[in-house]
Amino acid sequence: MSIPEILDAHHINEAASLVRDYYTQIHRHGAPMTGARFDSWAGGGDNGQAVNTITADDLIAVTFLSVEIPAAAAIGILETYKERISELLEQLPADVDLGTLPQEKFDELLGDCGPAQELWQLLRGDTSDRWGIGPTTASKIMARKRPRLIPIYDSVGGSLMGLENSLRQWTVWHQALSGDTMLQDRLATIQELSGVAADASALRIMDVVLWKHGKNLAYEMKQLANAEASLVP
Repeated sequence: MSIPEILDAHHINEAASLVRDYYTQIHRHGAPMTGARFDSWAGGGDNGQAVNTITADDLIAVTFLSVEIPAAAAIGILETYKERISELLEQLPADVDLGTLPQEKFDELLGDCGPAQELWQLLRGDTSDRWGIGPTTASKIMARKRPRLIPIYDSVGGSLMGLENSLRQWTVWHQALSGDTMLQDRLATIQELSGVAADASALRIMDVVLWKHGKNLAYEMKQLANAEASLVP
């Protein structure tokens, strides 16, 4: 698949600027935007003893990305299904980048019958009794635990990647990263030029670039529409 132009070799400086803005923009009370703390909160989700368990700190970090964790889901994730979640996380390597996976290994880990898919379904809740975790929130929880392996899915980045929904999300990101052998290197360059987020994964840098770029495009289109509307007699 073709990647959005913002991620090609001609837009590295622009992409780095987007990343820099995301991590340094000041919000209320003189603090950075909350999303800037998603990766690093409580030491990160893939570090230390908590690497194979979802903790309360992980769920707090996820709320920094403008989503909510319903009470029933929090109890289910932190208590009821804690053991099974840990078993599934143990099967998903924390030190492997999505773009480096051969197709066979991708199918094993993120395919329809793999541990990532089972964890996805568990986080979403039983199909007959959903507990309020949608695809965007589920992807953010998984990305918090496996930032090098699992991308964040939302309508902004998904649309830029040609996705109408979350069904093929991992396949599309894997194809983009493995199909363009230089993309991983460009993401590293974007990260370095940004001067921020030294510990963020390549997938997280990619997510930030797509999200910021998509939001900017939407704002520009709205401004253009308003300008055109003002000219109508």
